[in-house]
Amino acid sequence: LPKPLYNQLRRAAELARQPVADVIQKSLSHSLPPLLEDIPTEYQADVYPILQMDVENLQQEARRVFPAGRWARYEALLDKKKQTTLTETEQAELGALRREADVLMFRKGYAAVLLKRQGYRPPSPDEFPIVQ
Repeated sequence: LPKPLYNQLRRAAELARQPVADVIQKSLSHSLPPLLEDIPTEYQADVYPILQMDVENLQQEARRVFPAGRWARYEALLDKKKQTTLTETEQAELGALRREADVLMFRKGYAAVLLKRQGYRPPSPDEFPIVQ
């Protein structure tokens, strides 16, 4: 570590009355993004680009919503599936809509975590709808 950074960590440790190693561990745990390995493999390629986003784009990503018409179709297919068997086309459409919703939620969640790690307050679920 560069000497000025180490001195800052040492001083923070003294003020907190903690070992320098503990301060380093806490600092790193709050600044490193979560590992993509924590996200299911089939969604990692969809989430990875978020690591390259600036704060403005992360905030936009965290506020993205699922289009109301597509959500209504998703729910209609789920309801129909409970009542009867879906056609192959409907099953494929339901699978695509489910994946689209999953990707949206993983991206929103990852963006919120990155915002928080950078010291920004991500929007709370009460501040924006999931579906618009």
